[in-house]
Amino acid sequence: MKHLDATDRQTLHRQLESMKRQVLDELRASAPTAELLSAEGGREVTTHADDAETERAADVHLAEIEIDRTRLEEIEQALARLSDGRYGVCEDCRREIPRARLFAQPTAIRCAACQSAIEAHQRR
Repeated sequence: MKHLDATDRQTLHRQLESMKRQVLDELRASAPTAELLSAEGGREVTTHADDAETERAADVHLAEIEIDRTRLEEIEQALARLSDGRYGVCEDCRREIPRARLFAQPTAIRCAACQSAIEAHQRR
């Protein structure tokens, strides 16, 4: 984390906290909808198409909630790394993640080269 000065760390901390607030707001906003979707299970459905559409909408909504939970976890892990001095170091090659990458993707855990290698391997 030597490549990040105190101002950089403060800026990244603020950016991560802002991202965290946004995700928490999205999760709070989706909570009433999730309750509504589960309550709709008791209503009478007149056609199979209606039933399928209700189920599809519920699946999409639950997938969105899971994405938000994953983002929240990534943000909290980045904040923990920032506080204990591990932030900005690639988990694979242990080199410093470039400053520009961290400002573009504050939750990054790998440098661009290692991330590209992981993604290429996953596509196989």
